[in-house]
Amino acid sequence: MLFNYLKDTQRFLREQKQAFINPQDLIAYVNRARREIAMRAQCIRVLTPISASITGWTVTAGGTSYSNTPTLTITAPDFPSGNLPYPNGAQATAQAVVQSGVITAIDSTYGGAGYFSPTMTITDTTGTGATATPTLTWINQLNQGQEVYRFSDVDLSMNPGCESVYFVRGISLLYNNYRFSLPMYSFTTYQAMVRQYPFQYQYIPTFASQFGQGTNGSLYLYPLPSQVYQCEYDCQCLPSDLIDDLSVEAIPQPWQDAVAFYAAHFAFLELQNYNAAKGMLDLYEKFAQRYSDYARVGRVVNPYGRY
Repeated sequence: MLFNYLKDTQRFLREQKQAFINPQDLIAYVNRARREIAMRAQCIRVLTPISASITGWTVTAGGTSYSNTPTLTITAPDFPSGNLPYPNGAQATAQAVVQSGVITAIDSTYGGAGYFSPTMTITDTTGTGATATPTLTWINQLNQGQEVYRFSDVDLSMNPGCESVYFVRGISLLYNNYRFSLPMYSFTTYQAMVRQYPFQYQYIPTFASQFGQGTNGSLYLYPLPSQVYQCEYDCQCLPSDLIDDLSVEAIPQPWQDAVAFYAAHFAFLELQNYNAAKGMLDLYEKFAQRYSDYARVGRVVNPYGRY
């Protein structure tokens, strides 16, 4: 993808021979243009995960007198997310490593999908006493007594090409088989009218506010969580820089086609060709808006009326 961006930008500059602009400068301009279009079009949107796969097991007690092949039974997926490729979850499997009758390790042979609080039962004809706890991929959750949650703590590793969160559109909490969205107040209102009893009241969070801006932003939730709750953030994200042609591009079409206009704008500024720079900026503004209009066609909410 980076190679295509560079080719398009060089065509606009008539710079195919790389006589005037350092290619490394062009890469910097392309990445800056990608960040700009991601924010302008708000086209990289991520919903944080509420369930996970099992990445490993920690043996908390090795037990005694185990055979070489104890039976490990992992509970079924307890919180399928409905997402592909396993909308109903997938059963995880594991295998024990036994030395002198003691379970010294448990390997996750398949991590499955759709887990929130899995457990393992270890049975054997001779052995007894072994226990293990799972390690899961990241789940977005609220922790007991914690009020502040930073954008930078959102794990985007499951979303290749996404670098960071710069805005959270909304927060939805999962409680007792129910998903509900929290009202978002300005921090001034939250500070003056909601956050009145610090460090005392713990319950299900029902109010939220943002403090800080951009990638340094954070969310405040009140009441303070009384336990661990699964939580979804509707995130706007910035793309990771493209460093070579194998880098993953998170910006979808049609907005990829606007990147070269903005990159060429910066290149002409470097060459102090301000008229050409303005022309490229005007083209960028025009096409960025057109692509958003094309992609976000109006939709009838309900063709049958109000019900």
